[in-house]
Amino acid sequence: LLLKGAVAARVITENPKKTEDLKMNRITLLNLIKNGGATLNARGESVNFSRGYQVSKKDCYILEVGAVNKILKAVNKLLSGLQSCDFVGLWVENGLIYIDISERIERLSAAMVAGIARGQKSIFDWCMGRCIGLGVSR
Repeated sequence: LLLKGAVAARVITENPKKTEDLKMNRITLLNLIKNGGATLNARGESVNFSRGYQVSKKDCYILEVGAVNKILKAVNKLLSGLQSCDFVGLWVENGLIYIDISERIERLSAAMVAGIARGQKSIFDWCMGRCIGLGVSR
């Protein structure tokens, strides 16, 4: 749920029945991991807003960065069921990739209330390009 990444491309696989279900491919995922993460819309494209705050709605996965196939499967599963107003967030820290479902909230006060209520450690400030700690410990 932070950082800018590459735009997702359609996946071409050996199993054509599953191609239309996949929104993220291996190469794009590896680029996102290299960049430290991204926030993805329902089409699997990286987004970048000039204002507002990204707040996690649901923590979904914590996986080892080297488990690319597991990460790819998890991301595509989340993208396939994502509501249009929600996002899939990925960020890399200490050899792990964290994957969640998030939303963008315009006002800082509302974003902080939502983040604290959901037990989040931080929210992402799009204007400043950094996380704002909430003082919540898990």
